Amino acid sequence: MVLPLSAAIVDRLAVTVGQQTITQLQLDEEIRVTALLNRRPVARDVETRRAAADRLVGQLLIRREMEQSRYPLPDQQDVDLYLEQIRAQNGGEAGLAKALVAYNVTESTLRQHLEVQLVTLRFIEYRFRPDATVSDEEIEAAYKGEAAKNATRESIRTTLTEARTDAALNAWLAESRRQVNIVYLDKTLQ
Repeated sequence: MVLPLSAAIVDRLAVTVGQQTITQLQLDEEIRVTALLNRRPVARDVETRRAAADRLVGQLLIRREMEQSRYPLPDQQDVDLYLEQIRAQNGGEAGLAKALVAYNVTESTLRQHLEVQLVTLRFIEYRFRPDATVSDEEIEAAYKGEAAKNATRESIRTTLTEARTDAALNAWLAESRRQVNIVYLDKTLQ
């Protein structure tokens, strides 16, 4: 006797990055966790989905680089501290529990996302921050400019360093995207 088999689609692929994949469920999870962290309503419009897909692609590229180059990963204490900050921002244990339910996110999922954020921050610090030095002359020129009327020299240094770091990261991500085959199976994400 032969019984008919039934198949159900559990998840769909949204993007492939080289040999790695991003599923529709991962994309939706990224949207919900980001909304929770930003304390905003969950939006699933095309722009939000594209931004989430872009973040996930960047995270895969960074993770790949960190594994290949053996950058140090954050330890669990770092993740615990970050989770405690999020808990405090949401009004403590009860507030975070309520937010997790409202956004349909488990604490384990939130923890995984926080770890990815820490990995990304650590990568940026090690890879790009040392090359983003700002000279005293550049700070002085910015200090004399209109935009710096209420700024201190240290805040100008921080702003200029962060801008250079962001520019270096964006250039690296653009180059990394060119070097790997990225296929958007969900064409709305392109």
